[in-house]
Amino acid sequence: MTSPQEPEIAGAHPADRVPRRGYVVLLAGLLSNFSVGILYTWSNIRDSLEGYEEWAVSQLTIPFSIGGLTFALLLIVAGALQDRYGPRPVMIAGTIMVGGGTILSGLVTRTPGLFFVSFGVIVGAGLAFVYACPRPAAMKWFDPSRKGMINGLVVTGFGLGALWLGPTQLLLLNTFGYSLERTLVILGLLILAIGLPCAAAMVDPPAGYVPPAPARARKQSAGETHSHAPSVGLRTAMGTPQAWMLLAIYALFCSAGAMVIGSVGSIMSTQTVGGLDGALGPSLAVLLPLAVPILAITNAMGRTTGGIGSDYLGRRGTYVVMHVLLLVNMFLLQFWTTPSLILAGALVAGACYGAALAVTPSIVADYFGLKAYGANYGFVFFGWGISLLLGPQIGSSVLAATGSYVGAYYAAIGLLSVSLLLVLLLRQPRFSAEQVLDGSVPAAVTAPVAIRSREPAPVPAA
Repeated sequence: MTSPQEPEIAGAHPADRVPRRGYVVLLAGLLSNFSVGILYTWSNIRDSLEGYEEWAVSQLTIPFSIGGLTFALLLIVAGALQDRYGPRPVMIAGTIMVGGGTILSGLVTRTPGLFFVSFGVIVGAGLAFVYACPRPAAMKWFDPSRKGMINGLVVTGFGLGALWLGPTQLLLLNTFGYSLERTLVILGLLILAIGLPCAAAMVDPPAGYVPPAPARARKQSAGETHSHAPSVGLRTAMGTPQAWMLLAIYALFCSAGAMVIGSVGSIMSTQTVGGLDGALGPSLAVLLPLAVPILAITNAMGRTTGGIGSDYLGRRGTYVVMHVLLLVNMFLLQFWTTPSLILAGALVAGACYGAALAVTPSIVADYFGLKAYGANYGFVFFGWGISLLLGPQIGSSVLAATGSYVGAYYAAIGLLSVSLLLVLLLRQPRFSAEQVLDGSVPAAVTAPVAIRSREPAPVPAA
């Protein structure tokens, strides 16, 4: 059951135009994700904690790991709450957890155990609650043919969040000379100041709202990217091979991108001939500090491009292009020994990784509908959590054993090959009327499934 909506929204817009509130929800979704990217600035926090005698070197990555794992594990819970209570209360709770957890972390920096809880558990849980809401809410306001664009724009905000939080951290720590404690408190207050108004603006459309179809969608024949599938619950979705295949694709494909993104500095230093002391040392010294912010921008651009591209090429077609591009890139990376070429390869990996974070949520809506979208996507998203453990671990283990990343590239090629095979086997699932949650399913929604399956569409129960 969703939160009540403002009555003036319904019927207050031309039939061929999305109401202004829809664009407000889309912008609020982008900005809310933009405001909570504190997890991706961990390297700055880690550098400050490294000088604290209470912290052992082995503890410095624990808060980040706990935060990422909590985020992935709780997204399915946050999604189910969003499906039941609507996006606004869930997002408000999540923003308070991220901002409040960041402030609390600033008060317990000298106690690693408490910091694990405040930054890892509380902030990680808040990220799940914020991340779960904007995409399904925004998709309900716009025509189904724009699912990829909506997902791409919203998750672009999450990818760019570190670009304001990271420099702000460095400004407070290095330029103003603030302590880590004071810096975290200020950042927490900024997160609350930006995130809470965005959360308050997040609403579902009123009952009976039908989004207007753009001219492009009206001229094209119905397909899986141009319709909302009949909605099914989490248990029904998990009973399909498609849900498990999407989870596996997420895990295998994103592992290759996560390995490169998480180790870009090490890869550049290891593969550049002579390293910093060689003839290419000056070029390497210039590009190393720029690699992470440039990679963040490319990652974000890949999300927008992948989402919009999938609306035109179809989800599977876009998946295939992404896989082929990343396979070729991972093979060529082993031969590149100059900083500029290595960085270019890392940027391709980052763009493909970002595109997966826009295409996958869109195909979940294509296959399982929107009524239980939060829980269904939360289940598939667990594959992304697996990729954060699998990809970087492969890279670090191969480097430790061989002194290079060549073996890791071939391992990534193996994972990508399996993922591509799963993509080629994907097919739209079909459900009986008893499994559908929408009650009365409009013919426009069920027709694409019937056309693709060449069977009559199931008649909904009265």
